[in-house]
Amino acid sequence: MAAIIKRKYREDVRHDDPVTFREFVLHIIDPRTRQPFNRHWQPMHELCQPCRIHYDFIGHTETIAEDSRYALSRLGIRLDLFPHQNAHDSPNRVNEAFAQLTESEIQRLIEVYRLDFDLFGYSVNISHYRTEE
Repeated sequence: MAAIIKRKYREDVRHDDPVTFREFVLHIIDPRTRQPFNRHWQPMHELCQPCRIHYDFIGHTETIAEDSRYALSRLGIRLDLFPHQNAHDSPNRVNEAFAQLTESEIQRLIEVYRLDFDLFGYSVNISHYRTEE
């Protein structure tokens, strides 16, 4: 997939250069990109079908340590799967990644995943994903 994205958005395609976040987003928001998406970036509501399956717990990657402890404790299991998680850099990394995108690109990306934002409690406020502009 990386080679396809590189050929689509670069004049000089080097095999050792990774796909940038911006190139990946451009691929996702490009109407020519074949859908359904690869399951790794497919909208979550298409994978877990929350309208068809009644879930009693929905965890988030931002709180995976706490969420996993909670879910396991509900099952009667005491196990700390994420003992050394450091989430302090996560907001900065997200801001740095989204700083590469224009407001229009962010809006188009939000539209691709809008139902996921609505169903799983995430903000769709562009300013939340941009620190400047």
